[in-house]
Amino acid sequence: MRAFDISIGVGNGYTSKQSKSGGSVGSDVLEKIIDTYPDLSPLWLITGKGDMIIDVDRVEEPVPDYGKSMDEILEYKIERIVKRQLQAFSDKLENFPTLEEISKEIQKNLKGA
Repeated sequence: MRAFDISIGVGNGYTSKQSKSGGSVGSDVLEKIIDTYPDLSPLWLITGKGDMIIDVDRVEEPVPDYGKSMDEILEYKIERIVKRQLQAFSDKLENFPTLEEISKEIQKNLKGA
């Protein structure tokens, strides 16, 4: 954990102490983690849901000049990731067979049995 603390620029033992005490991590530390590890999903980091690592094949988007709070920055990043994940899911659904196609395949298999 010491190497991780150093990599994100927090005091030695910070993450160990937070982990042992069940303490929360401040938005400033979350920002450091996201900046240091850009392939780490902010959604996963905050909620523990979804994939830990963002797909490396994603298209890099320019980072806007937020001029806003850390919460607004995280919200924007999470929204962007969720939209990308929903699009990927939608793309997969387009190739999924319809109930009619599944029914026809089952009937075909039953007739052959």
